[in-house]
Amino acid sequence: MQHIKRTQSTLITLLLAGILAVMLTGIYQHAIERSDETLVTGHGNPATLTQHYRNWKRAYEQHDGAEVLTLALGFSRAFSSEPITASGMVKINLMNGTVNVAVNGLEKGKDYAFWLEGGLNDNKTSNVQRKIGTFKSSDNKSVFVAQLARESLQNIFINRVTITSAEQNTASPALLVGTPGFFQRLYYANLLWPAAGVGQLAKTTPPAMPFSFLLPKSAYAGAVDAELANIMGQQIALGRELFMNETFAGNGRTCTTCHRLDNNHTIDPKYIATLPDNDPLFVAETNPNLKGLENTKLLRQFGLVMANVDGFNRPGVFRGVQHTLAIATSITPESDKEGKFVLNALGWSGDGAPGDGSLRLFTVGAIMQHMPKTLNRLANVDFRLPNDIELDALEAYMLSLGRAQDPDLDHLYFSSPVVQRGRELMHSKDQGTAQCKGCHFNGSANSFTTFQNGNRDTGVENMPENPARLTWQPTPVDGGFGKNERHDCGWDKKQTCYGNGEFNVTTLIEAADTAPFFHNNSVNSIEEAVAYYNSNAFQASPGANPIDLNLIPQRKVCDRCTHLESTQVVSVALFLRTLNAMENMRSSNEMIKQVKRLSLTKGQEILRLAMADTEDAIEVLEGGHIIANPESLKLLKTTLLTEQSALGELFTTTRNNLLDKATETKQQAYDALLTTPPLPKSGP
Repeated sequence: MQHIKRTQSTLITLLLAGILAVMLTGIYQHAIERSDETLVTGHGNPATLTQHYRNWKRAYEQHDGAEVLTLALGFSRAFSSEPITASGMVKINLMNGTVNVAVNGLEKGKDYAFWLEGGLNDNKTSNVQRKIGTFKSSDNKSVFVAQLARESLQNIFINRVTITSAEQNTASPALLVGTPGFFQRLYYANLLWPAAGVGQLAKTTPPAMPFSFLLPKSAYAGAVDAELANIMGQQIALGRELFMNETFAGNGRTCTTCHRLDNNHTIDPKYIATLPDNDPLFVAETNPNLKGLENTKLLRQFGLVMANVDGFNRPGVFRGVQHTLAIATSITPESDKEGKFVLNALGWSGDGAPGDGSLRLFTVGAIMQHMPKTLNRLANVDFRLPNDIELDALEAYMLSLGRAQDPDLDHLYFSSPVVQRGRELMHSKDQGTAQCKGCHFNGSANSFTTFQNGNRDTGVENMPENPARLTWQPTPVDGGFGKNERHDCGWDKKQTCYGNGEFNVTTLIEAADTAPFFHNNSVNSIEEAVAYYNSNAFQASPGANPIDLNLIPQRKVCDRCTHLESTQVVSVALFLRTLNAMENMRSSNEMIKQVKRLSLTKGQEILRLAMADTEDAIEVLEGGHIIANPESLKLLKTTLLTEQSALGELFTTTRNNLLDKATETKQQAYDALLTTPPLPKSGP
């Protein structure tokens, strides 16, 4: 009897265990399914994007952003086939409906029209165009002022503002275009300002905003600040998917054709050499319709791509592919130049986007330049234009990449005396140092004086032995910012180019693992890039601030001329390598946090990207051949082995435990690069 009871007890126990196992399996499977639904943002970080948005919001509100919708105007061939160098600004007062348009560069004495383009709130597929009025251009700056009629604009929202010739009956083709950016759309859709209390609106209610119905619409209406991280994550994930896979009905290229996720969102000759011949990067080699899209020699040997930055009616120049990491930290242009307004500082010359010069329309420019089926580049024939949902998402993804802020270099102290000396030489404006701080404050692309991104002519284009020109003699001189024609360009001052000779200041933090360097990929290592500033080409340039370019042999003072001894060049380069490795480690650990929330399948892709950053940290620390931090290097190599083990794991819990270990050793490697501040000197 007792035996039977024991048997029954055992069966009940086994039955309960089986039920529990089924339950646990169901819970585990549900967890997998839920983790499969977790957003994959890759290098994109919702917290980073949220911080950038809040910074933007604060600055926007300081310039009456809640009360006034401000849009920049510029030319974009996607909306017009008639090139024009004019640019301007539109301000729409949401309190009283007044419109103020100011434009530089329009043809004097000609009549123009100002339009609102958008849709209807009750019909998302609608395309509404309203001509607000006409004006005649005058000298220098043309001004148009109008009063919106609220009744005739009811139910309409703005997607775009345009300027056309006055005789046109439609808003297309447009001479100048302006469009609300992702942050503006999010800001106005959320209507966060009435709750937060900004300016006049702190004492008003939404009905007191008679023209609020015109605000650009997005998918986030009614969201509150607490939901921003989720909104940002969704936008980044969609943007990443588009960045990786969307061809826009073009030649098969995507954004990642040139901005490879596993190569710091860029390409270089070493990476290009690993690609098969049928890679979309080489489409110009196999498609007769695209024969002039690229120059095969310059692409394969130097990683240079064709860029028609001066217009498709002029010869293209050849530039390296810039990485897209941390662009949000230095996207604000230092000043307007040549009468052209640039909303965002983009590309090698700070004017890399068409239209209003925004990151939003940067995508449109990239599609037209790099993705067309033929060189006719006709919209909706050779490619399709992205819609507003896609532009929102792509803009969000690009703004979310990389670090959220610059390091405070004046308060970082490095354990290696050589690296610390490099920091002192680099982050200084004093004579006798590298004097990098003036243009690269805290290692960024921002000026120490303005805290914004500027353009400089540092003479790179005037180096006599440009490798690209030695390889392909017709390689044109790149004139940099602007489109004005000059005939005194190049090292011999006899070449034709377009622009004022200035190029965009770029960040140094991500530099060491994104070689080659400068806009023309003419320098191969970070050491050579530092040493360039000892050269005659730099010291004869406006960027070096010589006293008088006509008296160079006689001058005795040059404010920004430098002369670093070879040992000092090494110190500065090792410092930049260390900064780069630190950013690699930060980025890698951020992605590992993401991996731990993902299923094994989805996690593998992101873990490989995290491992690529770990490998980059190892490579940049070893690449200078002098190993300034052997302890950190050893810890990083141990970390990489742990991450490789995690990549092959079959169980989420075990994988995550390994990733915790990898994160810990990586943090130890990071900490080993730094030391505590020196004690202040005592005594007199």
